[in-house]
Amino acid sequence: MSGVGERHADLAAAAAPIIKKPPPGPRSVELRERLEKVVWSGMVDTMPIVITRKHGSVMEDVDGNIIVDMVTGWGCTNIGATHPYVAGPTVETLLDYGVEISDYIVSPPVVELAEKLVSIAPDPLKRVSFEVSGTEAVESSLRFMREKRDRANIITFIGQYHGESYAAQAVGSQQTGYARHVRELMGGYVHVPYPNPYRCPFHRNEADCDGTCVIDYLREQILRYVVTPDSVAGVMIEPVAGEAGVWIPPDPFWPALMDLCEEHGWLWCDDESEALFGRCGPMFACERWDLHPDLMVLAKALSGGMMPIAATLGSEEVLGQTQLFTGGTFTWPPASATAALKGIEVIEKENMLAGAARLEQLALEHLKPLKDKYELVGDVRVVGAWSCVEFVKDRDTKEWALEEAASVHFGNLKGGVAGIYDHDSHLIRWQPALNMPEDMFIRACDIMDESIAAVAAAR
Repeated sequence: MSGVGERHADLAAAAAPIIKKPPPGPRSVELRERLEKVVWSGMVDTMPIVITRKHGSVMEDVDGNIIVDMVTGWGCTNIGATHPYVAGPTVETLLDYGVEISDYIVSPPVVELAEKLVSIAPDPLKRVSFEVSGTEAVESSLRFMREKRDRANIITFIGQYHGESYAAQAVGSQQTGYARHVRELMGGYVHVPYPNPYRCPFHRNEADCDGTCVIDYLREQILRYVVTPDSVAGVMIEPVAGEAGVWIPPDPFWPALMDLCEEHGWLWCDDESEALFGRCGPMFACERWDLHPDLMVLAKALSGGMMPIAATLGSEEVLGQTQLFTGGTFTWPPASATAALKGIEVIEKENMLAGAARLEQLALEHLKPLKDKYELVGDVRVVGAWSCVEFVKDRDTKEWALEEAASVHFGNLKGGVAGIYDHDSHLIRWQPALNMPEDMFIRACDIMDESIAAVAAAR
């Protein structure tokens, strides 16, 4: 499969961004209009381009534009798109096996990937459950916690995203409209605020909010008036709340939460669907705080950017003796296992975690100052190769600047940078590949600066 690399040689050499027809160009508009006639109306409509191929940190749209990719398949291609070290073996494995039900008929790639995951995961994670997506892995984790502790309730945190199924929507809690007619039918989830110093849920000053206010609330209010500690099976939390806006818990929050879990015998599940494999710096985000979860959800970047796959990792205590079955027809087909295994090897061989640290430093140097430069920018949060710019109408009230955020997003796109912006949001998120060239990242930051300046001037 030597041709896998050669077919994208021109993209690899491109000095992105290169804009020939300002996005969205006429061909993209035409194809999006055709699509909108036949798909459900809930499809995200804030990325109006149509791409024809992608490689590394860039993508080419159907109008010939070469665009910097800060979306990375929503975090799947953190080693860069179509990496030849991963793509070739994955295609070969697909030709050898097609699809196989790997929790019934096992193949060598499946065995090798399972062994690799438990070898690199933090203690006490020593077992693997095969999953298709992060949503399924979340479902499995909830079931494992409840089975092991024989308790019904799960403590979870407001603002988190855990997936699209009924249980995943119930344990998550983004904006209220996302879970209409779900939470009414799904009991057993107790939501508490996520520690976010910029918007401290208990209105502490940003500099004074260390996140322990959330634990105080749990102890003094939830466990006194809502649920008893012995009815709680465990806690599910994202180590960084990505969809919410890259919320980064203050360091003191973690030991306070771990003490509470230990005190009451709660298991805790670390949902790293988006945060894994260098996104937050270390291989696993929990390592940034030296945390040791009982369960961990893996998805997105586990795919090596090639094939769908996910996993639930668990301790011997939780997954070693269980009567639950969590597999399925499409869990861990051999080609997906090969892609995941080769993706991990690329991170190790090319020292991509150092790339994550480099991108964090560049974001701190080039994005963080936007907070002081523009009244429109309320906050800039950076962790590893993950960043978010939050826009506000007023620094004191922190009112969301929805129209302004949209204008900056589309300004970035016209300049050749594709980031993550949800409809009616005040946030723009970037999650570049860990090996994005330094000059490309800096140029993208300059385009963000130019877009914000244009919107600020228009105000």
